[in-house]
Amino acid sequence: MNLQNKSFAAFITLALAIFFAAGFNTDANAQSLDIVPGSYKAKNDSRPISVLQNRFFLKSLRPEVGFMTGTILNESYTSTIAKGLRLGMFMGEWAGIEMQWLTTSVSDSADRKALNNLKYHPLEGDATSSSTIVSPDPDVNAIHGMRDLAAVAAPFYGKLNLFDKMIVYTDVYLTAGLSKVETDQGQKNAVLIGAGQRLYLYDSFSVRIDFRNRTFDETRAEAKHRRNSWAVDVGASYLFL
Repeated sequence: MNLQNKSFAAFITLALAIFFAAGFNTDANAQSLDIVPGSYKAKNDSRPISVLQNRFFLKSLRPEVGFMTGTILNESYTSTIAKGLRLGMFMGEWAGIEMQWLTTSVSDSADRKALNNLKYHPLEGDATSSSTIVSPDPDVNAIHGMRDLAAVAAPFYGKLNLFDKMIVYTDVYLTAGLSKVETDQGQKNAVLIGAGQRLYLYDSFSVRIDFRNRTFDETRAEAKHRRNSWAVDVGASYLFL
């Protein structure tokens, strides 16, 4: 099984876990996740509720630990699968900080394999010598690891009814910070920006999907270039306390 298939299998496993977690919750349990209407609105009050209820649990000052797996999207000649761990904490309900450590598995893409199968004699040198046969191998600077330190802002909040079995709270958040990126050309200092969405299946357990862009300088064709490395990952987190 190649790396892409392993990543897809991990995603399907996570999705099935969410589905069965929803299926095994009773209606009573689903109701217990939300505030009973009578506790905030009188029975004879016909006025509509104009604001969304706050969730009944809080995440402020609760340490978070999690894991993730994902891939780098905008690579032409390599396929990079990343996996790692994260630690974080929200200082309030809408702002926090987190750290991530990721390692990667890098393999040649189909395009690079096809290029390496091409053989030719260079215009310069001894064209009759077999040692001068080369292939048009592209200039690649593979990524082998990332260490992120980022601020998190989560001003957007909502909730979903999942199969009438459970209430799923959700945050949409933004991230910004710094990253150390390990590449073939050595360690690079990168600026990180991103966005993501978190789904709270329980008051302590959540699943996440994140998109992040790490911007750094690298050398290609003996010239310095600005590189944007786009990555997406899915993962799960646990909030303590």
